[in-house]
Amino acid sequence: MKVAVPVKDESLEIVTRTGRAPYFAIFECNENGCKLVSLNENTHAHEHEHEHGHQEEHTSDEVAHHHKHVKASRLSGVDYIVVRAIGPNMEDALKMEGIKIIKVSKKDGERADEVLEKIKEKLV
Repeated sequence: MKVAVPVKDESLEIVTRTGRAPYFAIFECNENGCKLVSLNENTHAHEHEHEHGHQEEHTSDEVAHHHKHVKASRLSGVDYIVVRAIGPNMEDALKMEGIKIIKVSKKDGERADEVLEKIKEKLV
C-alpha cells in the first residue's frame, strides 16, 4: 500500500499544514515496514508560496482546485495520507481520490519515517 506524508524536504520533517507542505513523501508500506519511494512536489504549495494567512472558502470550486493539485502532485494511487492538520478543501479533494486520512500529533514524531513506524498497525 502507498502512504503519503506532507513534508518540508528530504529531511522528511512533517509540515503541519498539509495543503502548504512543499512536498509529499510517498512510502510503500507492508508488514515489513515502510520504504520511501518518492518525494513529490506539492504544486498547490508552490502556487500559494507568497500568501500568508490566506483562508480559502469551502466551496466546490476550491475543492476542484485542490483536487487538480492532488492529481498534479501525483497522489493518485495513494491509499492513506498521514497528516497533523488538514483544511476542508484538501480533505474533500483527497477523499475524491479515495485517499483515507490518518491524523497524528507532534507527540507521534517529527519525521515521516518515525511517525509511520509508530502507527504502522493502522496501515496494514
